[in-house]
Amino acid sequence: MSEEEQGFRYTSAPERRDRLVQFITTQGYCTILELSSTFTVSEMTIRRDVAKLVAQGRIRGFRGGVGSLSRQDVVGSDYRFRDVKMGAAKHAIAKRAIELIGTNAVIAIDAGTTTNQMAALLPPGHDLTVVTHSFPVVSSLLSISDVEVISVGGTLHRESLSFDGPSTLATIANLQVETLFLGASGVNERGAYCANGFDAITKQAFIEVAGRVVLLADSSKFETPAMVRICDWDLIDCVIVDDALRSADERMLTEHGVEIVKVHSAEADGDPHDEDDLQEEELIS
Repeated sequence: MSEEEQGFRYTSAPERRDRLVQFITTQGYCTILELSSTFTVSEMTIRRDVAKLVAQGRIRGFRGGVGSLSRQDVVGSDYRFRDVKMGAAKHAIAKRAIELIGTNAVIAIDAGTTTNQMAALLPPGHDLTVVTHSFPVVSSLLSISDVEVISVGGTLHRESLSFDGPSTLATIANLQVETLFLGASGVNERGAYCANGFDAITKQAFIEVAGRVVLLADSSKFETPAMVRICDWDLIDCVIVDDALRSADERMLTEHGVEIVKVHSAEADGDPHDEDDLQEEELIS
């Protein structure tokens, strides 16, 4: 038994439920199976405990697991609102990510606002194959004649405008890509996070089939809490981030052996876009 599990030992059902609340609050999100294994009780017992705690308003239950955050944090904020946050930084990160793509490459582009900007800015001439579960990414790539798009369909989630489900995972498992350009809702010393369990599972499936993982994360993500861990830093090869990254966060990435690619964001000087950026945005608006 791990030190963490030993810390959640209990002597009665009420105490177990108190420990459950503590554990879920610490983790942010847990599956029923994970809780059953950690507390060494049956899934049926955990489900009864969870039902009581949800009824008492101490945790939140949703498809596939339980969480400690608000419903908005569980579901994820609307794509349209996220798309305008840190706009200049995301634009600069997206442009730099394109420079990492060689010709005739097979890549995966994750769902997310920064990853979609990357797709929207992608010029012709790369002869790419792009795999994605993002509806906006598919739309952004339609006009590029030399890009073959493999869309892994499934159930469409309107908040994230992305697909997930068994068919999505089955399609990804049968593929192999050179580079995954990964998005995240938040990052910290434990790795990359997103807002919900179904999104994390899809991202993890892409990581499994990628030779290299490049995380696109503006500096605000290092100060943004998110509920479900996607992966730890051992699975991320490179982070592209704007130059407002805090020195403590840069040290943390270096200690984990992650390559850091920093880009200049005009947002830092109060000038949200340079002339070239404005011309490009007019073309894609």
